[in-house]
Amino acid sequence: MVAIAGENGSGKSTILKAGAAAYKNTGTGDRDITFNPDDFFPSTAWEDVGGVALSYSVRQGDSLREYSLRKATRRWRGMPGRAERRLFFLDISRTQPIDTLIGYGKIAKDAAFEGDESELTDENRLRLSRIMRRTYTGSRMIVQKKKSVGVLSTGDRVYSNFHQGAGEDTMADLVALLQDAPEHSLVIIDEVEASLHPRAQRRLLHELIDLARRKRMQFILSTHSPFVLEQLPAEARIYIQNTDAGKEVIYGASAAYALTLMDEIRHPDLTVYCEDEADAVATERILGEVAASIVPRVHIVAAGPANVVQSLGELAMKGVLPGRGVGVLDGDQEAAPGCVVLPGGAAPERVIFEGQTTESIDDAAARLGVRAGDLAEALDDARRLPQHHTWPRRTAAALGPRHRADRVWDALVAAWVGTVASSEELTGFADGINAALNGE
Repeated sequence: MVAIAGENGSGKSTILKAGAAAYKNTGTGDRDITFNPDDFFPSTAWEDVGGVALSYSVRQGDSLREYSLRKATRRWRGMPGRAERRLFFLDISRTQPIDTLIGYGKIAKDAAFEGDESELTDENRLRLSRIMRRTYTGSRMIVQKKKSVGVLSTGDRVYSNFHQGAGEDTMADLVALLQDAPEHSLVIIDEVEASLHPRAQRRLLHELIDLARRKRMQFILSTHSPFVLEQLPAEARIYIQNTDAGKEVIYGASAAYALTLMDEIRHPDLTVYCEDEADAVATERILGEVAASIVPRVHIVAAGPANVVQSLGELAMKGVLPGRGVGVLDGDQEAAPGCVVLPGGAAPERVIFEGQTTESIDDAAARLGVRAGDLAEALDDARRLPQHHTWPRRTAAALGPRHRADRVWDALVAAWVGTVASSEELTGFADGINAALNGE
């Protein structure tokens, strides 16, 4: 089983359709369709599809066979050589209400509607009940002239697709299909969470995983839902991201990271507890320098004094807090359970201010838009104050009214990280954050 996530337009549906076109369907029922690439990627009045290829591999046991379907100009080549398999492709049209489908209006008014009838087995009726969290006493599909109507019973009620909710209708159809699907089938579902509330999404994934194990079925899903991704192991999660350089495929993306990439609000995998805002800036700058991929996955907060950070780090390590967390202590603090220590061996203001070099001052001055000499004098003046926490504010005041203390501090930290600190001490600190991120 694999779920593919990504923003609209990232290519999720394209991958699913390519997968559906990769096989010749061995089934003979009404739902058994052999899809060709032109069914999904046709030339139109606006696009001329040509010079393209679908390349893929099929693993059977220990053997791996490569396939390629090509369309140089007008015709697809390689079609007769496709692998054969029982395949079911469910696109988003499955969620369309039955009363909007052509031909079903007459059926709704036809009291004599009769056709081939199939009942869900007790096992699959219970499966539907678990997904929807309702007790169904009966579930059957009636098919007449290739049109089907699902009818559900809940004890004192009997009602058809015409009076079912969209999610209920979709799940009844899906469970009926899965009941008939033989072992080793490939089932492809676009936007698997469509019309389902979060609890039903989680329960559906539990049922699909159970079927994948027992019937050795393969599922390829697309999704925008973190509730779907949360039910799957890392190797079953793929995220496709649009970048200026093209498509970036991220394997093993967590549900929170995927949601962060699709949302304007960050949904972190790890909370990093720092003593104050100065530590938070230093932490983010260090991670950005040597472990940039971590930054979107963490939420860095100023939590309070060292004893508070130590307590939070220990609680996070014991799994008491709601999510994963790690504490970050100043360099003048001793190591503590569930915490990492900032590099430098002293308070971060002392490490940054006293560690500046001619090169780093030039760098920071350029970031602030001031002369390097003026910045050097301001730093020297600030260090005369006994309380190091006041140094960024004194430096900003010396540079003029348009300079804020937080901006000065950020520039100094960035310059120190980029030109002064050793890669070993930065990497060692980032490794501690990364270990907490991975639950180590």
